[in-house]
Amino acid sequence: MIKWFKIFFIFVPISILVRFIDGTSDWNFIISALAIIPLASLIAKSTDELSKHLGPSLGGLINVTFGNATELIISILAILKGLLRVVKATIAGSIITNLLLVLGLSLFFGGIKYQRQRFNQLMAVTNATMLMLAIVGMIIPAIFYYVSPNIKTLVLGRFSLGVGASLFITYLASLYFTQVTHRKFCINTQKKERIEWGLARCILTLLISTVLIAFEGEQLVGAIDHVEAHLGISGVFIGVIIIPLISNVAENTTAVLMARKGKIDLSLNMVMGSSIQVALFIVPLLIFFSHLVGKPMNVLFSPFELSAIGFGVLTANTIYLQGQSNWFEGFQLIAAYIIIALAFFFAYL
Repeated sequence: MIKWFKIFFIFVPISILVRFIDGTSDWNFIISALAIIPLASLIAKSTDELSKHLGPSLGGLINVTFGNATELIISILAILKGLLRVVKATIAGSIITNLLLVLGLSLFFGGIKYQRQRFNQLMAVTNATMLMLAIVGMIIPAIFYYVSPNIKTLVLGRFSLGVGASLFITYLASLYFTQVTHRKFCINTQKKERIEWGLARCILTLLISTVLIAFEGEQLVGAIDHVEAHLGISGVFIGVIIIPLISNVAENTTAVLMARKGKIDLSLNMVMGSSIQVALFIVPLLIFFSHLVGKPMNVLFSPFELSAIGFGVLTANTIYLQGQSNWFEGFQLIAAYIIIALAFFFAYL
């Protein structure tokens, strides 16, 4: 865990106190958001240590499985409360944040220290292709919804489940490709990392952190309506910008630090892998879960969300497929993220 994240642990007991005073106040939302930061960092650390115990293949699977655990928990809680628009916004925001802001910061700070950084071309092509598939899975339902009367009645049911199943199977196939058949081409061989935590500590920390994340996430989600009414911040903006920033702050910071240390392949695998996981793994899981609990979420994203995701993927892939980068390309990605963030803020005032 990055040391300065530890100072945010003070907000965990404070959030419990605020919960008993006023469980839906603006302060409850703010404090819960701050409390999620160190807990998400703790999940990232325990997952990383657990992966060292389990070895490269199984460890890699653990990392990608728990990589977006915080967002998944918050999204599940939002589904249970019927806040499907927030869930979709969070999905879109997570992809945009990774592809533009985090990738941009990684290339920028890495490029300042190293004039030109080169990375694995095979992984670049593989990840870029999977991201394009994710866009197809999100855009095609919207196109058919507006041109086909049959899709209008099916998009909430079988069609959404079918799209989710296709994305999920593709994600499983990608794991088999990167972790088994083409592992030596996709993952750089590195010396064995030093284990800092015991296996029992890893598992116990992961379990406790997950429970606390669920508690804080429930408070945060429960206060969204109150925040919309009193602070004028839309639920869509909260989903697109705020939740992705707080839920992956540790992983994102690590990606930037890795790029700064010259480990650009590791940095990019974290960034692109997280986006792919959200699009091909988290989205199907949320679709399946929403139907299971009787609050079906469809795959119909708003034109604004689709445009932002589409431009994000196109911009990131244009740079990513070159196989090398510099600081100015990172700067441009950051600028694109700021423009999109401002657009979401003002569009939903």
